[in-house]
Amino acid sequence: MTTTLRTQALQVARPVAAQLAAAFMAGRVVAGTKTNRHDLVSAWDHYVEDALKSGLAGDGAVFWGEETGREPVTAPGQLEWIIDPIDGTSNFVHGYPLFSISIAAVIDQQVVAAVVMNPVSGDEFSADATGAYLNDEPLTARPAPQHVTQYNLVTSFPAAEILHRAPQASQLFGELVTTFATVRRLVSGALEICYAARGIADVVLGVDAKPWDVAAASYILTQAGGTYLTGETGPAHLAPHYLAVAPGRSAEPIAEVFAQIRKM
Repeated sequence: MTTTLRTQALQVARPVAAQLAAAFMAGRVVAGTKTNRHDLVSAWDHYVEDALKSGLAGDGAVFWGEETGREPVTAPGQLEWIIDPIDGTSNFVHGYPLFSISIAAVIDQQVVAAVVMNPVSGDEFSADATGAYLNDEPLTARPAPQHVTQYNLVTSFPAAEILHRAPQASQLFGELVTTFATVRRLVSGALEICYAARGIADVVLGVDAKPWDVAAASYILTQAGGTYLTGETGPAHLAPHYLAVAPGRSAEPIAEVFAQIRKM
């Protein structure tokens, strides 16, 4: 069943991703704001979410989408699709080719199949009970660096929202810069986690994440042999903060900072 769900999500997402890529390449994307000037949304966010929901509807499935909200799960075993139509809207709007479509199939609060698709590069990350895949081939991570001091970190911490409530976050960011060989800011949480699954990112730090940001990618990571840490009990995709650790890597270099961030 989970393989069928993965295949279904891929088939539904592909034509929508092609449309999104064409819009991006045309360079005529207009955006507004949602919660603040850092939180952008475009007409394409709504269009993609509606198209995905239409394609995935049926068999009693319900949806939890970033733009349209959550429909209630009313029975055990009911299929829930969690959708982020454009993860990285700011990149999409500004012409930066790192954004994704993210789809997770969830049953009884557990992710059972997932797809994260980069419309510009054409890369398709996916996973089900049989494992994790990149472009329908088994996903294999790059080898780990020889030492933790050579790790690279990918994170959007600290965002404006956490700086407003915890100004000391900038000091913790300084610690990260001095600890890791490189610190990168990609602004698409789903792609960041998939890059950990691929071993391009050694560690990803996520703060104030939403379920639609991480549900699909966190499952892809663990099915690829990586580790997804939240410091909390319960379904991983419902936790607000996370460490995504690539296969064969350790979370040790960032453990103390992560503990402090979870208290903010």
